[in-house]
Amino acid sequence: NRINLIYGTMSEYCTERSCPIMSGGLKYEYRWQDDSKYKKPTKLSAPQYMCMLMDWIEMLINNEDIFPTRIGE
Repeated sequence: NRINLIYGTMSEYCTERSCPIMSGGLKYEYRWQDDSKYKKPTKLSAPQYMCMLMDWIEMLINNEDIFPTRIGE
């Protein structure tokens, strides 16, 4: 939730146009890869990358096999 709040604050300044690459400074560029749509590491804008990341995190958190919600599991 905190990461989502921080991202929400920054998203008005980091747009598709102003942040066309997800990077960590001049040396590092982050590329997205998953098992469905992006089979190979793919350049995405920072907003696209963050949206994909937040969706992926939500999917993991809601996965009962990883984070069971019932007592005794």
